[in-house]
Amino acid sequence: MKTFVSGSEAIGFSAIKGGIRFYAGYPITPASGIYAYMIENLPKVGGFAVGASDEISAISYCIGASMRGIKSMTATSAPGFSLMIESIGYALMTEIPVLIVLCQRMGPSTGAATTSSQGDIFFSIFSNSGGYPLPVFSPSSIKDAFKTTIHAINVSEILRTPCILLTEKEITMTYETIDEKDINLPEILERKYFEGNDFKTYDFKNLEDVPFFSPVGGKYRVMFTGSAHDKEGYLKKDDPEVIEVLKHLNEKIVKNIEKFNIHEYYEGEKNLIITYGVTSKSAFDAFKKLKNAGLLIMKLLYPVPKNFLKEIVKKYEKIFVVEENLTGQYAEILKMEGILKEENVVKINKIGDLISPSEIINFIKQNG
Repeated sequence: MKTFVSGSEAIGFSAIKGGIRFYAGYPITPASGIYAYMIENLPKVGGFAVGASDEISAISYCIGASMRGIKSMTATSAPGFSLMIESIGYALMTEIPVLIVLCQRMGPSTGAATTSSQGDIFFSIFSNSGGYPLPVFSPSSIKDAFKTTIHAINVSEILRTPCILLTEKEITMTYETIDEKDINLPEILERKYFEGNDFKTYDFKNLEDVPFFSPVGGKYRVMFTGSAHDKEGYLKKDDPEVIEVLKHLNEKIVKNIEKFNIHEYYEGEKNLIITYGVTSKSAFDAFKKLKNAGLLIMKLLYPVPKNFLKEIVKKYEKIFVVEENLTGQYAEILKMEGILKEENVVKINKIGDLISPSEIINFIKQNG
């Protein structure tokens, strides 16, 4: 059976399938379609969707619901995400799962609300004080949004962390005919609840371990705080255990994220195209016409799966990173992480319009 669906509807549908039962949001282009879908459909499965007075309230409501053990989600664009940053940092520090869908449009500031862009890579990755990693996933198409949305929810729940699903106006506001038999949803994963004695809100043995969860109002006393704290949740600063907890916030993501790497890789020769998001469609069309290029579509953008990428990249002489922003933000991330070297990376960038397959082909022919 075929269905005519938008990217917003695909994300909303998959979020509900993935167990989201609380949604709070504030209407903002190009995320308003997700807002509308969740308001209409979440109550049908016993969930609760609320229109918040602003984005600060929206993310705060989601964190509160997640503290109670309810899978929660919000969706916004760059201006709203700006307002959410403090609360996202709180969720990171308190180890509270929540999915934030960040629908990109051309910036800065209010920018162009109905013009697509991929300019929020730095913004999403470096959105907290302390430089702690937030998992960032990016669906490559409307069809892929079904799978990647649930995958992002799973990672948020399993690693007890806020997680970002980074998408674009050209996905959320576009409609496409999808054959339902082509939609393969991943297994639903759940956060691990504590059972036993001597519960500590942030307890772990090794730095990369994820603490067991217990909800507010449940069997055990929990202490959530955005301030520096020990494993039990007491506010402290001058204590070796506090430093251990802060290191753990980094290690539980970095040491485990490679298990959750998702991508599409098409092997080729000499040149490699790396891309993500909506630009993947043009890159795939270009790849089919080129005789000397491979293609890597990344869906886990951050933390960078270093081992995987290094193995792929070493097979090629030149790497072309295709993305719809001014300066090549993802290319810069890959250079910063030691995946790419300045001498073998070529950026293909554009703003204000989608990058076409012919533009990619011509650029590679001229520079490959």
